[in-house]
This record gives sequence, structure tokens and C-alpha cells, in this order.
Amino acid sequence: MNNSHDNSSDKNKQPSDNRSERGFGGKHSRRAFIQTAFAAVALSGCSTTEQTITPAQKAGRHSGVSKVAIIDCPSYEEDMVALIKPYLNKLDLPDLQGKTVVLKPNMVDYRQGKQITTNPAVIAAAFQLVKEMGAKQIKIADGPALYRDTQFLLDKSGIGAICEKLGVEFIDLNLDDIQLLENPHGFTPLKHFYLPRTIVQADCIVTLPKLKTHHWAGMTCSLKNLFGCVPGRKYGWPKNILHGMGVDKSIIDVAKLVCAKSSFSFVDAVVTMEGEGPLNGKNRDSGFLVLGKDLAAVDATCAATMQFDTKRMKYMRLAGEVFGNIEPAQIEQVGLPIDKVAHLFEVPDTWKDGASPSNSLEGGT
Repeated sequence: MNNSHDNSSDKNKQPSDNRSERGFGGKHSRRAFIQTAFAAVALSGCSTTEQTITPAQKAGRHSGVSKVAIIDCPSYEEDMVALIKPYLNKLDLPDLQGKTVVLKPNMVDYRQGKQITTNPAVIAAAFQLVKEMGAKQIKIADGPALYRDTQFLLDKSGIGAICEKLGVEFIDLNLDDIQLLENPHGFTPLKHFYLPRTIVQADCIVTLPKLKTHHWAGMTCSLKNLFGCVPGRKYGWPKNILHGMGVDKSIIDVAKLVCAKSSFSFVDAVVTMEGEGPLNGKNRDSGFLVLGKDLAAVDATCAATMQFDTKRMKYMRLAGEVFGNIEPAQIEQVGLPIDKVAHLFEVPDTWKDGASPSNSLEGGT
């Protein structure tokens, strides 16, 4: 496991209290950053009302019809790449020839018997897929939101074993060197973000979410999974600053920055989670994969397979305005039709009886 580009030999090294250490940006201490961030929230009132969206915020939105594939995959024993290949030419995925690609799975936490992390078989399939698409360098990275012992999570989830098998060192984004990026047209009050250098320097980010319900966002999929790109050393566990800013707005700000160059989604929906997701729900055998370049369209498609209304989810409404397509008429379905895989998912208690929570200092991805 690679904690940082300083090639430290201590795999479980936690960030020190030395605020001038490399990656913290010298004088920008985490304590000062948190104080400034929450002051911004207080001044903004952290409004939950819909805000006017500017042309600058819509810049870079996916244009034209989005193509999303739903691919039958009854189990993790299937040859996933072979199942995907017939649809590749129909999806307009990014050109990866000679590129550096980061695979970003969901390794949020560990719960015995719960399917809460991206299955290693999906990671292996994504690795093979991008390699065959011509990627020059492939990295596997995440910044777990809750459990701080990353090596424990790697061992328990099987992700460490698959990284070893593939000959790839896992990069802990919570501890990676960080880089300051401006956020002039964001939805949160944050005018800049600190992101891991591994993410900033990549040519393409492939988000590998586990499809689950989420007690605050409604659903966690391609876009919410990118929360794991934000370093805990700056934003806390479980990325508390972003939850304080408003989950929905933070999802969009992070996704716009992380996916500024190129991205696509490869969703693990072989076994999903319903009910009290993203950590304590019920496993559900769903039996499919979802792929697409437009992350908003992929998430809208996944919501439809759960029979969830995207209009009830604030982050999906925002995504439809500034990221990509969420309306069925603007999404071309490839492979299985939605009605072949759709089942009504049990919603979290926080979403029952018409409730739609918008903010919390609790987390999970």
C-alpha cells in the first residue's frame, strides 16, 4: 500500500501533527482549514433551497445523448470483460491510449457479512479492461471514509489481495500528497479544494462504485463514490467538512474537479445494498454491471433499476443541470433494458414517508 509519494516504508503511517509536513501546504494547517471552512458555512447559512445555476457552473456538462450499458452478470465468477466487450464500441468511452488511469473503488469500511465495498472481481475486470484499452499506467486508489486502518480494510475486503495479484500498489488517498485546486464556480462555499496528487495528475478517473442506498444522499453510485478522492487528512473522517457543507452540493463540487479531464463509471451491481445503506443495509442479489461515460446518466440509470425517483435526490437534480443527462429521453440504453433488472429497493428510514434529508456530519460512501 502506498500512503504517499514520499515512498515511506511504514505502510500504516498516520499523518503526524507537524503541520508543515509535505502535502499540508506548509502554513495551511488542517485546524485552520477546518475553522475557515465552517466559518464559510456559517456565513452562507448552508441554505438547502435551490439556487440559481450560472453558465459557468454548467460549463463542461455532457452534451448530446448519453449512452449507458446494463450488462447481465449473475455472479462475480463471470468473465466480466468478455461480457462487456460486445458493448464497448457503443459507449463512446474515453481514449485511454498511453494514458495514466486511476481506478477508484469504494472501500468505505468493513461490516462482517455486508456487501459494502466494490468486489475485487470488478476491480480486476476494470484493470484488464483499461489495460486492453491502451492505458500506459494503471493505479488503484481510495481514501476510506470511516475506518482509518487502511491495511485492515485491504485485507478484509480482498482489495489488497487483488492489488497484489495485479502487481499494483494501492494508494491511500487520505495520506497522499495533496494539491490545491481552485473552485471558483462551486456550489459549496469552498473556493478551493485540496485533492490527492494521484487524482490531479491522472488522465482519467474510473469510478468503481458499489450500488447502494444511502441514508443522506438517497443512493450512492458513480458520483457519490468520488467522495473517497477527498483526503481525510484535510477534511476529516468521514469527510466531515463536506457533510457540513451539504452532501448534495459537495458531491457535485468534488465530481466536477475530479472528473475535469476524463472519466467513466463501471458499477458493481452484482450484489447491491438496500435499506439502511451505505453500511448497515441488506445485501441484494441484483446480477448486473453498468458502464457509461456520463456519470450523471449512469447514476440516473442505476436509480431507475432501484425504482428511485431522481427528482427526489438533490444531488441528482444538480447533476442533471451541470454534469450530464438524467432524463430517460436523453439516455440511450445499451444491453439489457431497465425493466429486466429493476426491482423496488427498500429505502433507508431517513427517506421513508416522503422525507429527504439533505445534510449531516455522519458519513459513509
